[in-house]
Amino acid sequence: MDWSRVPVFLKVVDQGSFTAAAKALGVPKSTTSRSVTTLERELNVQLIKRTTRALELTEAGRAFYARAKAASAALEEAQAELQQNADEVSGRVRLSVPNDGAPLVSVIAAFTRKHPAIEIELLVTNRHVNLIEEGVDLALRAGKLDDSSLIARKLAQSDHGLFASPEYLRKHGTPKKLEDLAKHEVVLFRSRVSKQRLRLQSGTGDEREVMVHGQISADDLSFIQGLVFSGVGLGLLPIFFMQSRSHGVRFERVLPDWRVTGGGVHLVMPAQKYVPARVRLLADFIYENFKPSDCTRH
Repeated sequence: MDWSRVPVFLKVVDQGSFTAAAKALGVPKSTTSRSVTTLERELNVQLIKRTTRALELTEAGRAFYARAKAASAALEEAQAELQQNADEVSGRVRLSVPNDGAPLVSVIAAFTRKHPAIEIELLVTNRHVNLIEEGVDLALRAGKLDDSSLIARKLAQSDHGLFASPEYLRKHGTPKKLEDLAKHEVVLFRSRVSKQRLRLQSGTGDEREVMVHGQISADDLSFIQGLVFSGVGLGLLPIFFMQSRSHGVRFERVLPDWRVTGGGVHLVMPAQKYVPARVRLLADFIYENFKPSDCTRH
């Protein structure tokens, strides 16, 4: 098959007609039409339904167009990359991070200083975006990964610890043992009742369950962090998240020998044969520099 006919087919679809495509390519309309007809014959399938008013892709044509368009874009980007060295890679990377993705702030800032020609568009949301449908290159996700089609690199272990504001502890005292938690107010996470059972693990491998209570519950960790800072109670929050805070907000770790084991923190991307250099550079930089304190690095 003559692959030079594929760009002609793509141009016809993009322009919406053979006439417009011929004008854009600078060739006669008959040449454009003949090229697509020959391509269909070589593929042994009809790609375009021709009518007097408009052209319409067949089902096979839509599938071929999607694959061919992606391949064409990859080839164009590969060609562009050959014309510039790694320090001059440019373009935009779309990165999805959760609302509590503060540990990435310093990493992103350092990356932009090193690669000033690469733009980063951050989508800050707790929603698990569809990377393919929404055109997202990378995503930071904590917890269990449900989509096995994604390429994932583990950055850290998202364990949770108990934190409180100094003001709360001065007023109510600091818990010395797990049983003391029953005397304290706890901001609960995603609880529809005023009590919640916590399963905590110690550094020596012991495991205990305790019942805690609280007047307030929330489903957003950043909101819980704000409530804890306001002094309404203790809060169970990601250790790496709290230790990455650098805005002058002080918290104290309560019962530091105990924690709730969480899932991993992963950097994910769609599975694809070709990864643009700008995406690869950012992914590698995050993996090498994401070093939250008190996390297990893998």
